[in-house]
Amino acid sequence: MNNREQKVREFETAFANYIGAKYAVAVANSTAALHAALYAAGVSHKDEVILSPLAHPEVAHAIRYLDGVPIYTDVDPQTGCLDPAAVKWRISDNTKAVIATHYAGQPCDMEGFKKLIEGKDIVLIEDASQALGATYKGLKIGTVSPLTVFDFSHPQGVCTELGGMVVTNSEEYYHWLTLFRDTGMKLDKEALVKDEGPWHFEAQEIGFNYRMTSMQAEIGLRQLQEANLMQARRREMAAAYYEALKGEEGLELPLQWGFGEPAWYSFPILLKGQELVARRRQIVEKLLEQGIPVGVQFYPIYLHPIYLWQGHPDICTIEGPLCPQAEVYYSRVINLPTFPNYDDQMMIKTVRLLKEALAAGKTSGTGL
Repeated sequence: MNNREQKVREFETAFANYIGAKYAVAVANSTAALHAALYAAGVSHKDEVILSPLAHPEVAHAIRYLDGVPIYTDVDPQTGCLDPAAVKWRISDNTKAVIATHYAGQPCDMEGFKKLIEGKDIVLIEDASQALGATYKGLKIGTVSPLTVFDFSHPQGVCTELGGMVVTNSEEYYHWLTLFRDTGMKLDKEALVKDEGPWHFEAQEIGFNYRMTSMQAEIGLRQLQEANLMQARRREMAAAYYEALKGEEGLELPLQWGFGEPAWYSFPILLKGQELVARRRQIVEKLLEQGIPVGVQFYPIYLHPIYLWQGHPDICTIEGPLCPQAEVYYSRVINLPTFPNYDDQMMIKTVRLLKEALAAGKTSGTGL
């Protein structure tokens, strides 16, 4: 094992211990993590994978890499998380996996999904790209389902600029994940089909070079030591937003399921009323101009040009919007920042400017 492999293995072990999982497989980025997880789940030609449209397009990309079919399914209108009631009607004989994206770090109703797929040959995968540090019914996200994907490219508990991780408790999945990540190569003598000599290695799969660098692993190890502190700071910020914005006319604050503790990757607020929804873009642009790093997540995946151009198997069977609740949620949401280094003064400024922006339409009658 070379120095890079040793450092990556050290990070994998530390991360698995932090989550409470048996295995962790570090990869180059979160797209690679999704790709590897779907491969390990056995997704292949024409297999259907149910997913939320309120996610990064890389989720659908990873499905298409394996020639699978993304089956976009609607969300709960209050949380933005994939809705088990909608999933129930999307499961078919061709369904191979369900990807539960924890929107903004809010845990999905995992028990609801498990009941739906019980006894079926369907793998439940968690997209925890925004949910490092979240819990579900006392369990850390990463220990609830057979495969969970994390993203280290954004400031949350761990940020390595790029990078990702797949965690699992399954030795079989661990085997396929590592084989896929390591270009399909096997070097361990006991795993070889033939013994050509001490130099011999074998290609046993069409894998990818998705390996993490030692520099990423070193950064990850250092940041992992601060992950709990950063998560605590996000909880403080969420509580402060709730307190400062409660009762604010025109806003709907995040609804928590009560399943566990969100990771608070962002604090998603929903605008109420046609006037405010119509001014959403102006509100966001004004806040950005004033140095407030708000965002809007996510433009429904199936509305991106590539997926409109490719078409979708539902196009002839569903009238109107493919996922109406997701499209309404997208039209109303503004994601407020919860960066751990966002100090109290910036939070006060954020709330003040947000309230001013919301009120501007009332006073001017013409928008911001």
